[in-house]
Amino acid sequence: MSKTVKQIADELGVSKQAVHQKRKSKELSTALQPFTSTVDGVVYISVDGENLIKQAFLKNDRKQVDGKLSSTVDGSFTPSFTPPEDSEIVFLRGQVEKLQAELEKEREHNREKDKQLLETLNKLAESQAALSAGQAADKQKALAEKIIEGKQHFSDEKLGADAPQGFFKKIFGRKK
Repeated sequence: MSKTVKQIADELGVSKQAVHQKRKSKELSTALQPFTSTVDGVVYISVDGENLIKQAFLKNDRKQVDGKLSSTVDGSFTPSFTPPEDSEIVFLRGQVEKLQAELEKEREHNREKDKQLLETLNKLAESQAALSAGQAADKQKALAEKIIEGKQHFSDEKLGADAPQGFFKKIFGRKK
């Protein structure tokens, strides 16, 4: 998210002019170009540009005054943004721990989903096996019925051929 020069100056504890001077300085002017934009006359600086400005203030203008760290801009002393030396490391470690916790939650969620999926697949396999067994039994039953029908039909034909024929049927009947 972009910030205005005033917002950055307030965070650093310096004036807007000090931020403008630092932004236009020889060392930062070209580096900040891709990170700045002007809308309705207001200069906006992206997060990356903000970090460059803060680093420039911390590196270049530190002076020790009365045992406190201060910054000189325009020849006057103003308090500078001085995070504790390890604050960035502490912050990053906190972020890493937070991300690891989220990752572990996601992995646990995936394990639960895997279990559910495996159970569903097992039930599906059982259903398919039962269905296949039922279909096989139906096919066997139908085949047995056809065999029985065929035997009955064959025996009916056999009986019909052996039946006694009448006198006229023998003389005038058709031969097969």
